[in-house]
Formats: sequence, structure tokens, C-alpha cells
Amino acid sequence: MMFQVTEAALKALYKGRIDAAHPEGEAMRLIKEGDGFGFKLGAARLTDMVFQHEGQDVLLVASVLNRTMGHMRLDTVTRNGKNTFVLNEQPSSK
Repeated sequence: MMFQVTEAALKALYKGRIDAAHPEGEAMRLIKEGDGFGFKLGAARLTDMVFQHEGQDVLLVASVLNRTMGHMRLDTVTRNGKNTFVLNEQPSSK
């Protein structure tokens, strides 16, 4: 199984990229933080999974993270008028 990202999360990451004026060639990298996750701005590496929206790189996932979190899906929910990213287990394809 491979890590997945919902269209809503891709749109939110794209909006954040535009609003924050990320430099060309950089995107948000999904990182493990303690028991959860976070984001860090960075450039794509050869082995990264690269997710795009509107032709722009918006999310990078390292291959090692894909192996450990391949059963997860990144989504976004709106709380108090702001987008919050959440990780959920992917539905089983059985």
C-alpha cells in the first residue's frame, strides 16, 4: 500500500504554498514528530514521493516514511475556520 493524499488536502497545501510564497523548487515535506506528524519546507529528493496540485509540487514524502505510513491517508478538516491536517488509515481494499 502507498501513502495517499486527498484532493482536499492537496488543495489546502497548494493554497498554503501560494499564501506563503514558497520558493520555486520547494514544497512541504511530511515529517514524523513524536507520536504525530508535521511539515517542513524542503526540496524534493530522488526517492521522494511527490504530490502535485495545479502542476505544482505541494507535498514530499520520503520513501522510508512511505514504508512505515503507507497505510495512511492525509486529509484536511476545517476547525474554527482553519484547515487542519489529519492522518487516517486508508480503507481496506479487500
